[in-house]
Amino acid sequence: MKTIVVTCAIQIKKDDFSYLEKSKVLIDGYLKFTDFDILIITNNIDFYEELKNDRLIVLDYNKNYKLPIKSRDRFNMHIKRLPIEYASNLDYDIIYHHDCDCFIDGWDEESYQKTINKDCDVVINRHTKPQIGSLRIHMANVYDTKIKNEFGDLYYKELDQSTNPTETRIIFKNNKKLKIFLEFWKKISDRNNDFLTYYCGLYFGTSIKHADMDMCAITYKEEFTKYGKIHHQGRILNYFGDTIK
Repeated sequence: MKTIVVTCAIQIKKDDFSYLEKSKVLIDGYLKFTDFDILIITNNIDFYEELKNDRLIVLDYNKNYKLPIKSRDRFNMHIKRLPIEYASNLDYDIIYHHDCDCFIDGWDEESYQKTINKDCDVVINRHTKPQIGSLRIHMANVYDTKIKNEFGDLYYKELDQSTNPTETRIIFKNNKKLKIFLEFWKKISDRNNDFLTYYCGLYFGTSIKHADMDMCAITYKEEFTKYGKIHHQGRILNYFGDTIK
């Protein structure tokens, strides 16, 4: 099955190129260690001008999208759905969503192929347990408030059974359920009124549930995860978000 890695690298501050620089590490790793194509959506397309590769698509955010880059004076997390949406209209079987500060330093193609050939629509980290209902009770000041503000009548009782996935890496099958996932997330995004859009696992999780996606979980058993790293606040994390350096 044909895979495309998708991400967005948005420059928030004029003189801060850190996420753009991290995204180049992501690009370099996947070009070196895999045969995957890569899609990056950015508001600084000139930063990638010297990267010429037939497997790389660089899309200009400013020319193609009107979503505000900031929400509550921070990065608008609803932008994360846009590269998934764009890739869903291309000829790919697998859309491998990444945050732009993720990267790889090697690869195990056999274990990756076993993972994407599992009988499910989406592959998320660690587990697929229902979490949102519990978070609404135990972290009501965060999750229940967010849901009431941002979802309104879009939210319904069954969404309490949604998982709250780690959003740094999620693997999607490019199928009809993904279209439903994207349509629901767009409805949430369209309601944005300068809300705090962090904790974006909420959007991934509820949209997965709404689309009735069958979920599988990635664990430490999948060999390709050993090569997945994340740059985060001066530290290096592993595929699952644990600090390793």
